Amino acid sequence: MLLANQPQGGPLNVETLATMLGNVSRNHLHKVVQTLAGLGLVRTIRGNGGGVVLAAPPGSIKVGKLIRDLEGEQPVVECFRDGGTCVLSADCRLRCYLKDARNAFFRDLDQHTIADCLPRKPARRAKETA
Repeated sequence: MLLANQPQGGPLNVETLATMLGNVSRNHLHKVVQTLAGLGLVRTIRGNGGGVVLAAPPGSIKVGKLIRDLEGEQPVVECFRDGGTCVLSADCRLRCYLKDARNAFFRDLDQHTIADCLPRKPARRAKETA
């Protein structure tokens, strides 16, 4: 979000990002950047004036896909792990309901992009004419 909200769209180095994010650990931030770069969400630019930039326009990055990519297939409940089954009842239907709810959650998030999440810029006022 921070990279998407930069007005000039130029690269930000990790030191600047760390400061803007409340002085987070640079080592941790390097790992996050590596993960995001590995997913193809950001590009890293080496050298003087380099840093991190979004790999695509904010309007083309779907929120649902972003979360899926970052979180993977995190199980909602224990019976989702490793294709497991309910330890309480073989015919438990809760798993099906939760799977449908998770799918609806991501379908809804897929309707939005990173650009949709950015603060709205104030509308420019037309100059008043006398």
